[in-house]
Amino acid sequence: MEKFKAPISFKIIFILNEIIFWLFNLVCLFGLVFIILVIAGVFKEDMQLHVNLPVAFNTQEIGYLTVNNTPTNVQLVEAYGSIHLIDTPLYLTRLFMIPLSMILAAMYFMLYTFRRFIRNMKKGIIFEAGNIKLLRILALSMLIFWQLWKTYDWLVGVWFEHRLNFGTIEITRETEGHIVLLICSLVLWVMSHVFSRGLILQEDQSLTI
Repeated sequence: MEKFKAPISFKIIFILNEIIFWLFNLVCLFGLVFIILVIAGVFKEDMQLHVNLPVAFNTQEIGYLTVNNTPTNVQLVEAYGSIHLIDTPLYLTRLFMIPLSMILAAMYFMLYTFRRFIRNMKKGIIFEAGNIKLLRILALSMLIFWQLWKTYDWLVGVWFEHRLNFGTIEITRETEGHIVLLICSLVLWVMSHVFSRGLILQEDQSLTI
């Protein structure tokens, strides 16, 4: 049997995936150490925590847009951003370590699964049941992660809504859709069915030879 020779595109994707995977390993390691130090109380009450605000906010900020040397008055009516919790209390820092650890674990699992899939592709293990299973696991994982992310955004928005007070902005219930993650999940699920069909055709071809 002729040895499978991976196309150059497979090799490039494999190399990029390996670089991203091992860099993310370092991120996870530093993240784990940071979480342990926070829980252990090594950091004091002067943490400068930056937290993404997952809900939109309305503001009364007025500015102007200049086009062709002609200014036009504009008002910033809806925006997303992050907040800086100045001298963050330790109990708040510990609270935000819970979703951080869950996000790191979920992203590591998805990246590890994708790495296994790409390694199989590079070896020529394409239309096989194991590889199709990896693709479906990855698609379902991304779908679950998308739903959990949406739920997290909603919960954080509700938590901030009655606790965050600014004189010039109003917190709304509008959250980001993270639609790219959902689309990627659906595309991978469709690809799993394409690979499954390829496996059937490959088996039928081998039986006719």
